[in-house]
Amino acid sequence: MRIAFLCTSSLGDASPRGRWLPVAQEFARSGHEPYLLMLHPTWDRLASHKLTVNGIVAEYVGQMHVYGYPGARRYFQPTQLMLVSLRASLALAARTIRLRPTVIQIAKAQPINGLAGILAARVLGCPFYVDCDDYEAGANRFGAAWQRTLVEWWEDRLPRYAAGVTVNTRFLEQRNLALGLPPSCMRYVPNGITNEHFLGAHPQQLHALKTALGLVGHPVLSYIGTMSTVAHGVGLLLEAFALAYRRMPNARLLMVGDGDDRRALQRQAIDLGLADAVIWVGRVLPQAARAYLALSDASTDPVANLPAMAARSPLKLVESLAQGVPVITSDVGDRRETLASNAGLLVTPGDPQALADGIVGLLGDPQLRARLACGARARAEDFRWQQLAQPWIALLEQGGGM
Repeated sequence: MRIAFLCTSSLGDASPRGRWLPVAQEFARSGHEPYLLMLHPTWDRLASHKLTVNGIVAEYVGQMHVYGYPGARRYFQPTQLMLVSLRASLALAARTIRLRPTVIQIAKAQPINGLAGILAARVLGCPFYVDCDDYEAGANRFGAAWQRTLVEWWEDRLPRYAAGVTVNTRFLEQRNLALGLPPSCMRYVPNGITNEHFLGAHPQQLHALKTALGLVGHPVLSYIGTMSTVAHGVGLLLEAFALAYRRMPNARLLMVGDGDDRRALQRQAIDLGLADAVIWVGRVLPQAARAYLALSDASTDPVANLPAMAARSPLKLVESLAQGVPVITSDVGDRRETLASNAGLLVTPGDPQALADGIVGLLGDPQLRARLACGARARAEDFRWQQLAQPWIALLEQGGGM
């Protein structure tokens, strides 16, 4: 079975790298022929538009709906945005038609790849499937109300016309059931981890990194992800850490990643008196992110009780578990289910004081950290892609005539 994954972003982004690429690898291990057809934030600057990653062919066929990388992005004006989006959609459709897949996998229920998938499926007479891994209408930054309305329209309607749907959270499962999707056509597939995520850095390398960052002798909390106040609770984290820092002045917060709100967040940290307590690492490669996790005493996924955050299955959670690093987060969405009872702490969502209490309580208790670290490693075994991907594979095999 030949499968075309239609993606609206690049392997530099979390979902393609952490979800669709490893799923494609599992399809390949099952004897299928997956391809990733993608868009890129700087498509015009690429030296090559085709590459092979872990045995999977990935091809960039057009420009993303934004230009540039997080932290330095340029957003297109409305007319230009519509033109760029239409060109990208037609490029995805044309490349899919030339590829002649057995089935089409639309990676995210969005307008660009959704339209491309529908067009290609009608020309080829093959089924298409939709993977819902986020609630974009509630989480994205929109320049105009019509943009949000358009995205919401596609998220509500595209799954209804698919041969099957995969979701990565219970929230999205219930949302799609409420929209009228039959349970038999839907599979729950949370985000997972590969064998690479369990690899640890050499102790000497970790010590050298910790020394270079000035973290030796300091309890370290890390946040690894997008620097955003719209889709992620990073502002909440800084408020909470400021409260924790007053009680634990030797604690340090390691911020790894980039995003549109990074500069505003850095100003917020200074205003909160955290200039010497927060280390801003910036955007790093995935293997480097694992090293930063490994030198942390705990990681955090700060969230409020909002639909967009309930819809998310954070890769940072399961990646932290694989490194044996306990997580501080809140009982929103699937987070309680992900951590089970012994891989982290759950605090009141959206409450800076509750998050601060969790930070101080975990960083200040070595025995608790050791117990939760052991639980984290054990829990991580349940999130290997080798097992998580099987219902997804079975769903597409059913529609692909296997």
